[in-house]
Amino acid sequence: MIRTVLLACILLGASTFAIAEPAKSRGAYIGGGIGISTFDDGGAFAGLNVDDEDTSFQVQAGYKFLPYFAVEARYVDFGTFSIDFLDIDMTAASVHAVGIVPFGDSGWEMFGQLGLGVVDFDLTGFGSENEDVFAGGIGVRFSPSANFSLALQTDVYIWEDASLGPVFDMAVGGTQLTIQYIF
Repeated sequence: MIRTVLLACILLGASTFAIAEPAKSRGAYIGGGIGISTFDDGGAFAGLNVDDEDTSFQVQAGYKFLPYFAVEARYVDFGTFSIDFLDIDMTAASVHAVGIVPFGDSGWEMFGQLGLGVVDFDLTGFGSENEDVFAGGIGVRFSPSANFSLALQTDVYIWEDASLGPVFDMAVGGTQLTIQYIF
């Protein structure tokens, strides 16, 4: 929680250093981010020692078709989570529809996204496995110039896992500070 508040303060502080300019209404973009990720096993590993938090990294590319809509592809490295003796490296590749609500010409906008993708689990010493996932998230973005934006966003990737017998609702996600350049 403290890290999330710190990221929000950094984003808000950055907004005071430049006169706001609305983001471009169309165009291709690239970006990246860093943040905090968490893993929710849905009770699958109850009774075991689970380290469910790590640092995440993200890269994205997309196209903003309208001031209110974009399509985006992402790759996220959620980090490594531990379950007793087992380390699990998690990554995701996904495609998202992004809805955008600009706040006039202030340079601020709110966005939400829905997507589909695949989460890959690399189980140290046991190989890898992947699951189809549904993704969703929200965020707020500030554009100090027409081509450059800073955002604070939170996303979650969810799936059902039946590999342990019963079905468990699992999720991985996090909160990130991201930057974006619109061409």
